[in-house]
Amino acid sequence: MTSCNVCSSDLGSPVYRGGERSSLTTMNKFVPGQTRIFHCRICDHVQTEELPDLERFYAEEYSINEAGVEDDQLYEIRDGKEIYRSEHQAAVALNKLDLTGHPKILDYGSAKGATLRRIVEASPNVEPYLFDVTDKYQSYWKNFPKPARWASHRPDPAWAGTLDAVLSFYALEHIPHLGEVLAEIRTLLRPGGTFYFIVPNLYANWADFIVADHVNHFSRRSLTMMLEAAGFSDITIDETAHASAFVVTCKAADPETRTAEAIPGSKAAVEQLAAFWSTARERIAEQERGLDADARVAIYGAGIYGNFILSCLSHPDRVACFVDQNRFLHGTKLNGLEIRKPDDAPGDLAAIFAGLNPLHARRILASVESLQSRNIPFFFLD
Repeated sequence: MTSCNVCSSDLGSPVYRGGERSSLTTMNKFVPGQTRIFHCRICDHVQTEELPDLERFYAEEYSINEAGVEDDQLYEIRDGKEIYRSEHQAAVALNKLDLTGHPKILDYGSAKGATLRRIVEASPNVEPYLFDVTDKYQSYWKNFPKPARWASHRPDPAWAGTLDAVLSFYALEHIPHLGEVLAEIRTLLRPGGTFYFIVPNLYANWADFIVADHVNHFSRRSLTMMLEAAGFSDITIDETAHASAFVVTCKAADPETRTAEAIPGSKAAVEQLAAFWSTARERIAEQERGLDADARVAIYGAGIYGNFILSCLSHPDRVACFVDQNRFLHGTKLNGLEIRKPDDAPGDLAAIFAGLNPLHARRILASVESLQSRNIPFFFLD
């Protein structure tokens, strides 16, 4: 029996099964085993069967933006300017958090602590704390804009009840034992302290559905039920401040009433996602069959969508390169393919596969003038 990470209910049968031999992770790497996804009918949580040996995976294999302090993920192109993820996350947090005085702020599951670094640079009065389950980021922590307190593997017990806010950026989706972690965060906060976190919004970014290392896929209902059960109140869930994410703010104070059961579920949307991904391979295969035998193609987007497309192709040797606008990726290789900026895409391409969120792919590619001017056909996932 598989139990829900939020409410402990029996999850029943999977609503989606991926390829039998391998699964794709958020690092765009393939790992052995089949992705199996469940939907809790009680709390509306969507859950992926966890990887075997999960603790070792995060300690030894999981890696994100480790090429240097500035290495980051491209969030968007805004008025021709590159905006990176930690930059936007910091801007949103600065707008939502009360940072008056000298608040003690912990980045829980911090990795490099890129977002907290930007917050401290903007508000030097903040007292930074950093925690991650591995010690491999300590070289970044030692060079923070101001001296930071940190801990690896487990938070420092001396922090209990002293922190004004605990921040968590894209961490809870990786954690199977949510109750234990939330109890720990509640203990670290002073009474009435703020828990502020960002998790992916599955319904706004469909790739989150299929990545093997995201064991949790939250909804408004499952987030509310999880937080109320853990002793948090004054819960606000913002779906607009950060693209494809839930930005959540709550207080370390027991709720007077429970509100989760009144929030509608997402059954129809989950069924739509399962159907989309169950048929995506055949759509890609049909597009590939329409190409000449000697045709060269590129994949736009060196992320989850792009690597999923690569894994579906019968002739991956036809792929000349990935094309991506993230300057930190240019000149690097991923799964054997070079990543190029759009201006440097080969001149003999017969088609470009759109490895982007289907909700935004057409809009994004319409703005890439260097490709649009060449009249290359685009193949979309939908």
